Amino acid sequence: MVRLSALALVLAPAVALNPSVNVVVSPGIKIAPPAPQKRGPAVPSSAPLLTRTEQLRLARDGEVQRKDRRGRGGQCVHVVETNEPLEKVWQRLRDVDGWSGLMRGIKTSKTREWLDETTRTCHFSVTKFRLPCDLVLAEETDSRGAQVLRFDLDRASPAVKRCSGAWVVERVGDKTRVSLAASIEATRVVPGLIVDMVATKA
Repeated sequence: MVRLSALALVLAPAVALNPSVNVVVSPGIKIAPPAPQKRGPAVPSSAPLLTRTEQLRLARDGEVQRKDRRGRGGQCVHVVETNEPLEKVWQRLRDVDGWSGLMRGIKTSKTREWLDETTRTCHFSVTKFRLPCDLVLAEETDSRGAQVLRFDLDRASPAVKRCSGAWVVERVGDKTRVSLAASIEATRVVPGLIVDMVATKA
């Protein structure tokens, strides 16, 4: 029995390397392969996906941006990491009336009406030209536990044809990560120079 036990210990690594086979130790004695582990489907994140290069840049600089400008519109991704607690960051982001002092390019920001406990309409003016924009903002917690603030255009604007996206605040390691993914399109009445200015300040 001692010899069989020692042989089993020697052959155990082989089973781990190739779990699809049974290793015969002695006639009538087998080491069964480990039961396959059941894995549920991966839970998608509400935050934008970053490339490997962007992940390295975020780890090094604490910030990464990506912009794709096409004609009068485009998409942007902006991700930053901070040592501030998640709850503190989330409360500052929820304070829409204070965005003009928090975000570059926003001159005025005001909550117009709460539609329910998590959804409200807000009015903004953007850049030194104070371009008007009315958005619907909705708060939620995603399946990974991240705090999400989604936004979409509330009403037609002489300056903005399309504006939608989401802010995501989550803990990643020992940091709080804040991600913004947005899709924006200006109307034809907005000069290209101003479109460039908005894109720069996004």
